[in-house]
Amino acid sequence: MTQNTSKLTAAVQRPSLLLYWLLVPIAYLIFKLKFGFTIVKDKRIRSLRGPVICIGTHSFVLDVAMMILSQFPRRLNVVCGRDVFTWTPIKPIRKAAGLIPTSQFAVDLKSIKQMKQAVDNGCSLALFPEGKISIDGRNLPFPNAGLAKLLRFLNANVVLCHNFGGYSSKPRWGRWRKGKIVHAAKVLLTKEELSKLSVDEIQQILVKEFTFNDHDYRERNHLRYRTKEPALGLHYILYKCPKCGAEYQMESDATTLACTACGNRVTMDEYGVLRPATASDICPYDRLDRWYDFEKEAIRQETAHDDFRLSYPVVWERNLASVNRYEECGEGELYIDRERIGFVGKDFDGNDVVLECSLKNLNTIVQKMKEAVDLTIGEDIHRFYFRDGKYSAKYNLIVEERFRALHQ
Repeated sequence: MTQNTSKLTAAVQRPSLLLYWLLVPIAYLIFKLKFGFTIVKDKRIRSLRGPVICIGTHSFVLDVAMMILSQFPRRLNVVCGRDVFTWTPIKPIRKAAGLIPTSQFAVDLKSIKQMKQAVDNGCSLALFPEGKISIDGRNLPFPNAGLAKLLRFLNANVVLCHNFGGYSSKPRWGRWRKGKIVHAAKVLLTKEELSKLSVDEIQQILVKEFTFNDHDYRERNHLRYRTKEPALGLHYILYKCPKCGAEYQMESDATTLACTACGNRVTMDEYGVLRPATASDICPYDRLDRWYDFEKEAIRQETAHDDFRLSYPVVWERNLASVNRYEECGEGELYIDRERIGFVGKDFDGNDVVLECSLKNLNTIVQKMKEAVDLTIGEDIHRFYFRDGKYSAKYNLIVEERFRALHQ
């Protein structure tokens, strides 16, 4: 027992102070110049004693870096998906940064033990419970049901962080834009408050505090995010035409999203507003999130039928944890119905392969811009690239809407 604990302690180290002093000032200066980056910080955070669990919404790619800046000089061990350990820029600094790997959308007991060991050793953690960057500028509709239990188990002060304008600066489907980001950090629960609340009470607080909509924030404050390509990439998420109903016939360029089936065209400006391109075009949804809701409703209607099922050819890759990289393993079909999502195919040795997840236990999935989705089964991450170069956004919506339906 002592030997295992020793190994675990060695694996979870406080992030390097030298790394922080080298990177934090540079990062702050870059963010200030590019985004007018501002930190609005609860004064009570400095007075917190002992480890802190920083939980953050995940609206864009710099959420982790901005959380680290807002909590400095307190250093944070970032809990991140095992996929992050395959990223080339991360490999040289992962040990110095004190990263803790976890399996996304799966119960990872090894990771939980490492988190607890880190907190017991006086380390503070950075957690992003949604598990992935927002695809539509809003929080996931279903918070991680285990987060309240995890916070009670870790038994430390809890701080909440959110970047207002983060999604508008770098939407999941598009390129960088120049505009204002305000990072807000506040004490959500002290260790003493946490110990007095039930799991259900903690969960209610988390559901309320994790609700955000970057489009509402942008519209209320009439914020412009400067770019020459405000519409480029929109087809990745807005795949269904509101005029003719065709799916995956949308194409986008710098300013326009067009349906190749019926010719309908809409434009997006630097304020995120969608409009008809000409008098003969229609645009019933003036914002991305409202168009996305139209797609959600279409998915609900489509999956209401008992015989609903989709299946498309994919290339199958698997994350090799020993070397932290993905390796192509085979090909087959990725299917999804009302109850399951799974892969049926063959590996390169000709062996049959069947992988499957129940949608009842899966509130969302990771989708990749290269039109792929990830499934975590056990400790293995499986990645499936659609051969047609589309469908990942729709598969994600089906997973989320079936989870909603299966849990009423």
